[in-house]
Amino acid sequence: MEKLRTLRVFISVAEHASFAEAARRLNMSPTTVSRAIAALEADVGVQLLRRTTRSVRLTDEGAHFLARCQVAVAEIDGAFDAARSGRSIPRGTLTVTAPVMFGRLHILPVVVELLQLYPDLHVRLLLLDRPVRLVEEGVDVAVRIANLPDSSLHMLRVGEVQRVFSASPSYLAVHGRPTSLTDLRDHDLIWIEDEDGPHRGWG
Repeated sequence: MEKLRTLRVFISVAEHASFAEAARRLNMSPTTVSRAIAALEADVGVQLLRRTTRSVRLTDEGAHFLARCQVAVAEIDGAFDAARSGRSIPRGTLTVTAPVMFGRLHILPVVVELLQLYPDLHVRLLLLDRPVRLVEEGVDVAVRIANLPDSSLHMLRVGEVQRVFSASPSYLAVHGRPTSLTDLRDHDLIWIEDEDGPHRGWG
């Protein structure tokens, strides 16, 4: 990076034909600019600039060196700009998985908004009611409604789901309304199973 700064100093001096003007534009002292050019000339082994009390001119070697430096520094600046642009603007393919119903209701609207904000982004949305092997299936983001096991993957809790007992009005009219967990022994129950197994949370 130090050599790159030195080349910028040389380019500025050459383009403005002035040590003082280059120093002003680079927010450096004229002495620092003069030392940088002297160190550069010592490094390349040729005189790049002819200095008089009235002018600063490029030597033939300096002119050739300047042309190549301008191209090289422009390429480096372009590489930094491209990297910053790629980092700040999402692009490429993002693979997201979620349960079918939850994905349709809550994830799909977010995906639509994301695509409107970032037209260079492509989203592959996998709505599946089965466990997904994230690494093997190339999944970047997985939305799960479950107690997650210990994992080397990064996890972030975004909400909670509360499980409740429910019954239709017609069922309650026939069998009555339970008032305690013990009353459930006398009722017809539908057990829900998922990837964590049946009766999750029951003792």
